[in-house]
Amino acid sequence: MENIRLSFQGAQAEVQLRGAQMASYRTPEGREIIWQADPAVWAQHAPVLFPVCGSVKNERIRIAGQEYPLVKHGFTRNPDFRVVRQGEDFVELVLEPTEESRPQYPFDFAFHVIYTLQPHGYRTTFLVENRSDRVMPFCVGGHPGFICPMEEGAAFEDYDLVFPEKEDGWNALAPGGGCIDGGETLECLRDEGRIPLTHDWFDPRDALILTHVKSRSVCLVNRNTGRGLRFDFPKMEVLAVWSKPGAKADYVCLEPWHGMPDTVDATGNFEDKPFVTLLEPGKAWQGSFEVTLI
Repeated sequence: MENIRLSFQGAQAEVQLRGAQMASYRTPEGREIIWQADPAVWAQHAPVLFPVCGSVKNERIRIAGQEYPLVKHGFTRNPDFRVVRQGEDFVELVLEPTEESRPQYPFDFAFHVIYTLQPHGYRTTFLVENRSDRVMPFCVGGHPGFICPMEEGAAFEDYDLVFPEKEDGWNALAPGGGCIDGGETLECLRDEGRIPLTHDWFDPRDALILTHVKSRSVCLVNRNTGRGLRFDFPKMEVLAVWSKPGAKADYVCLEPWHGMPDTVDATGNFEDKPFVTLLEPGKAWQGSFEVTLI
């Protein structure tokens, strides 16, 4: 599998053409922060999600009255993206319709993923183009996995997710990673603005899906040292947090979504999905998220 290698101020990164995933980010000191896709646990690094985020009801969507099969998170995980531009510290990749995607999503699109290394981290930018002659509904998101604990001698449970805004604590429940069927209030998030990491969050729930989040950033920090990372997602309305249930693995995914899973009572109409963008012909949409080490 071919990787694109990037560097900036001593930091080194690798991006896979297959799935356009950030496969590695090493600090100037040589510390890896991206989950290394252990096949015995979770064989991915940082998937990109398009044209849906999360599960869709009955694995089918309806567009303008016509049904199409579509699986959880869409179809971007397996195809090779094409390099559009590349420099020492950035790469722009694009996916256009394929034999796999056309039966699932009947639009002429261009889905760009741009990685740019920055001081103490990197930015992921999504650019979606509608090259069709009709309105194109879509959702888009990221799924990066971060090694946690991030420091030698620390434990997964030493880390908190700290939110800057006053949150209501609402967490949507999607049993088994499927469609949303109810919700709950996370008292720690509502009262303290933080979620202490423990695998006990994920084992019974699969993921935390914060569909009402007001914050557009979150810090993953070791409460004993204050070190970790800041995660900014300015145009993404939903934040999912996930680590494989039952695995007790040393990673956590922070997933910024411009979209969300279907609810169990969803109409199935793509145009009705919460946070969906209805992109006019010839137009483009852009969003991003940033990772900054602290």
